[in-house]
Amino acid sequence: MKRLNHLALPLTSRGLRIGCLIGFVFTLAAQAEPQNPATALQAATTDAKTSLSIIKATDRNGQQSQARIEKLDDATLSRLADTRRALGEVAQLRLYNQQMALIVANQQEELAGYDSQIAAIDQTEQGILPLMVRMIDDLQRNTEQGLPFLLDERQSRIALLRDMLQRADVSVSEKYRRVLEAFQIELEYGRTLEAYRERVDGQAYDMLRVGRIGLYRLSQDQQQAWTWLMSSNGWRELPSDMLADIKQAFKVARQTTAPQLITVPLASPLVQSEVENANKEGGDV
Repeated sequence: MKRLNHLALPLTSRGLRIGCLIGFVFTLAAQAEPQNPATALQAATTDAKTSLSIIKATDRNGQQSQARIEKLDDATLSRLADTRRALGEVAQLRLYNQQMALIVANQQEELAGYDSQIAAIDQTEQGILPLMVRMIDDLQRNTEQGLPFLLDERQSRIALLRDMLQRADVSVSEKYRRVLEAFQIELEYGRTLEAYRERVDGQAYDMLRVGRIGLYRLSQDQQQAWTWLMSSNGWRELPSDMLADIKQAFKVARQTTAPQLITVPLASPLVQSEVENANKEGGDV
């Protein structure tokens, strides 16, 4: 019997299996009954090919199984990530619901407060509407008894306020705000110096208001000046030597000159008496 040469295969897992299988085949062939060497070699080769086919099929099945395992592993990881994400969202929603519960409780408290305020609205209106009527009456009285400056504008404002009090489409708060606004405007008159033009009996005059304590007028040719006297409720002409001071006051009010201290006669009882005496005697104050 001829000695068979061993096949050289790489020392891998697959090569090791094939080598062991071929060795096993040749060992069986050697232990079998003596036969024709060529026949024995052919039989061993056939067995080896069959074994190689089996091994290849086994490898393919193993690869397919590994692919299925990896696919299942990826699906498992993906579902695990989805589960963790869902748990995180559940935790966030739980915190959100807790916060919303606190907000709802606070809103319920506010609603209870609004209910009490709404219940008191009728009482508030019963007290504030007469108050606004008295305030408008005070504005009317001050306009009529005070210096007669910008009468048309101020009386028109009072008329609008009285008309507004009768309107149902204006809220009580808005009515009160407008009344206070009118008082604020009247208050500002006492802090400002103003020059404007006004027609009296068809004649144009330049008017000068000094706060709420002095009202003067100047003729268009600037040769005559008057002051309003509360005692006589009328105009009194000023002496000619006061024209320069009145003209300078007009310039300051119109801001055509630098701000400076002005000198004008005040309509106090003493000044009124002096002006009246000067007019009667034809002398200067």
